[in-house]
Amino acid sequence: MNKQVKILEGIKIVDLTRVFTGPFCTQILADMGAEVIKIEDVGPNSNERSWPPFAEGTEEATYFIGLNRGKRSIELNFREDKAKEIFYKLVSEADIVFENFAPGVADKLKVGYEDCKKIKEDIIYLSISAFGQYGPLSKLPGYDMLAQAMGGLMSITGYPDMPLRVGSSIGDIIAGLYGGMGLLAALHYRNVTGKGEHIDVALVDCIFTCLENSVPAYTICDRPTQRQGSRHPDGGPYDVYKCKDGFVGVVASNEKLWGSMCKTMGVPEMALDPKFNSNATRLENIEEMTDFINNWMKDYTVDEMVAMLREARVAIAPILEVPQICESENTKARNMLVEYEHATAGKVKVPGNPIKFSSYEALAELPPPFKGQHTKELLLEMGYSEEEVSEMLDKGAIGDGFITRAVNKKK
Repeated sequence: MNKQVKILEGIKIVDLTRVFTGPFCTQILADMGAEVIKIEDVGPNSNERSWPPFAEGTEEATYFIGLNRGKRSIELNFREDKAKEIFYKLVSEADIVFENFAPGVADKLKVGYEDCKKIKEDIIYLSISAFGQYGPLSKLPGYDMLAQAMGGLMSITGYPDMPLRVGSSIGDIIAGLYGGMGLLAALHYRNVTGKGEHIDVALVDCIFTCLENSVPAYTICDRPTQRQGSRHPDGGPYDVYKCKDGFVGVVASNEKLWGSMCKTMGVPEMALDPKFNSNATRLENIEEMTDFINNWMKDYTVDEMVAMLREARVAIAPILEVPQICESENTKARNMLVEYEHATAGKVKVPGNPIKFSSYEALAELPPPFKGQHTKELLLEMGYSEEEVSEMLDKGAIGDGFITRAVNKKK
């Protein structure tokens, strides 16, 4: 049987990214078949490799394990000219270079877009940063929470007296997805025109595009969005409600769903009450409606409530904890928790790929790498000799964390 060709088969990515947004993006691209070479600095673990918790008995951070399957790792010391030579050779054979340094750092290291373009005229180069490569904020240091704050997300998240950060680094995630879309678009553009591209993605820009109706509601109607906990500002019921033993999320903001919910609550006439017979009037009387729903739900368990409202075809979901999601039949059916054999951590389970193709399952075969695990392997593939690799290791131009750890473990 012929081997199934993957969507991005033959695409080579030189990955300079760290922490979350870049590794998140390149892992998805690796799942789709791209070859990803992860470049890491020599020396002790830092950034996402150094953050607990660690896999039991190892120094492998779960944060890193969950974001870096499908990649090969090489350690380069960009303070050494020999390391830059290796980098440029990798670029000459690559389709994409991807970095998420603070703006200006890649140029100082001589690995920026202009440097790479000199090596390969049609290179596609992606830069992701907090505030972008230009603009009055571009030189500021930035992380996801700052982007959530300045992009507007925290202004609409939380409670009236307290803004809250979204529970995960959603700005990094969104920027990674936008970055991936930009890369795929640039690949098509290059196929059509023969030209490369420098793509600039800012976390704060990405957050700003994800405020739903908050921006047009303000620019068109001069209505700022107010923080209301889990409640939707433009519809109801659309909130989290309390049962006897936990919480559920319910969406019944159109008239059909609301009528079904009223019937299930035993008050079909409520759907016709002038205070509740339209989305607009329900919003005007939102507190009274919310109190009524909570008072009704308090005598039922989450499971009972979910069964009742699903039977009535009302949109409802239990608020699941991470262990429950991991054990969910839906998670298993969708293969959204996948297992890899890690060299030191043993069997590890990480989130799968939510992009499901009809022709094959898009999941990278390689487990997350040691830092520098593939340094020697890659250099030999590039034509360097065993002697040259040994000499570069001795001089500190490259690192090989895999060999170092293997030797130390035996002692």
